[in-house]
Amino acid sequence: MKTRRWVRLLAAGLVAALALGGCGRSATNNEQTSNRNYDLYIYNGKPQIADQLEELCSIYEQETGVRIKTLTLDEPDALRTEMNSSAPPAILTTYTDTMIEWQEGGFLLDFKDAQTEAFRQLAETVPQDMRLSTDGSNSYGIPYSIEGYGLVVDTDMLADLFGADGNAVAKDLQLASYEEFEAMVKAVDAYVNQGQAAQITLNGTAYQLQAEKQGLAKNLLGVFAVAGSETWTYGDHLVNAAICSVFNNVVDANLVSREDVDKLDGPMQRYAQLLDLMTSYAVSKDGKISRGGDFVSSTINGYDQSVQNFASGKALFLQQGNWAYNDLVSANADLADSLTFVPLKFPYQEGDVTAEGKTVEQLNSSIPVFAPCYYSINTQVSKEEQKLAEEFLVWMNTSETGRDFIENKFSFIPYDAGEDAVVSNSLNASILEYKAEGNVLSNPYTGAPPTWASKVMGNMMLEEYLCREGSWTQEDYQHIAQEAVKGWKNLMDLY
Repeated sequence: MKTRRWVRLLAAGLVAALALGGCGRSATNNEQTSNRNYDLYIYNGKPQIADQLEELCSIYEQETGVRIKTLTLDEPDALRTEMNSSAPPAILTTYTDTMIEWQEGGFLLDFKDAQTEAFRQLAETVPQDMRLSTDGSNSYGIPYSIEGYGLVVDTDMLADLFGADGNAVAKDLQLASYEEFEAMVKAVDAYVNQGQAAQITLNGTAYQLQAEKQGLAKNLLGVFAVAGSETWTYGDHLVNAAICSVFNNVVDANLVSREDVDKLDGPMQRYAQLLDLMTSYAVSKDGKISRGGDFVSSTINGYDQSVQNFASGKALFLQQGNWAYNDLVSANADLADSLTFVPLKFPYQEGDVTAEGKTVEQLNSSIPVFAPCYYSINTQVSKEEQKLAEEFLVWMNTSETGRDFIENKFSFIPYDAGEDAVVSNSLNASILEYKAEGNVLSNPYTGAPPTWASKVMGNMMLEEYLCREGSWTQEDYQHIAQEAVKGWKNLMDLY
């Protein structure tokens, strides 16, 4: 595997710091352990579950006598400080795109080396494409949960638009081709702005727009609520959905050759075409807008405004994930039970799809589903505390109490959720439906060189295209793809 130079240097610095600052730690470890007021230390990177995690740990202490200290901070530097302290956490939060820092520094336990059979069995339940791994053979994390994203749509809005079962329309939208989807976008735009009630086809089924605007459809101002100032929406997430046509998972993208990077040319052109479509039919708080300087103003098209536009029924689609559910329902409680996902669809051409086992149809009927972060075990603590960490993670993920907290108190979807899982909201339920059907993609963009998705792609699209007046051309699509490939290769040379 090509080692990333910045990670090597950072990991080396961490090792040196520990060697200098922690030399006396091993000699006095037993004394420090006996004097402290806890048995197991957990560093949690998810602030939204801080209180619930503490409550869960209190219950665990009552059941087992194991005293647990928790610290919750979503700050990489804070974690580095704790890892370099004389009493580092035994369990830490890691992410796909940052765990290499700790893995190459020798801090993360490879789960095949775990002390307990129960924990090794738990680690085996993590799906291969969801594992925190550098090469596919090792495994360093138990997922907190799974998340997913796509185009959020209100099935009640679909029912008012077409006078049909909104869930049936949504299902045919899931399976529709890009060409059918594009035709729908243009038909809805003409319906909203010119009153033209056309017939469309989705997955081979004909649907007729209502002759007169009914119910929720009266609120529509356009098709897409776009967070134009949030480069992560199109620099990370939209890019990721496109490169799933070339790479099946993070490991594939991490082990890529320069020749493999060339395969991104076609998919990145299709990425540009889809982003062109979405931003050409975007809405602001007052109506349809054109690309240009005002398009990316955070007061018009930031995350909050895009959520508000969708929640108020001004737009039909919102590209977001299940993490937006609480914000959507806070803005409009009537959405609670009627939200679902539609896949991001790309106009793939022959030869674009090279990922093993993937087809155009499967890609365009699937949504990315992935683990946002993981629990890892620190090899720098005592074997005793490592064993306590294994036992706690097994209990949390397998006991009735632990599962109840994950599903209900944390409001997470467990990574191993089955078809009978009970989830707390309609977007979570939609993710489980895609998962049960096998229509899920991974998150290979986190295996790309650092900053490629967020900076090379996100900043380029923001500065060179979304801020630019006028329409995009085929030459623009080709230029975007060329810059994407060149940027990836340049970063490979750096890292």
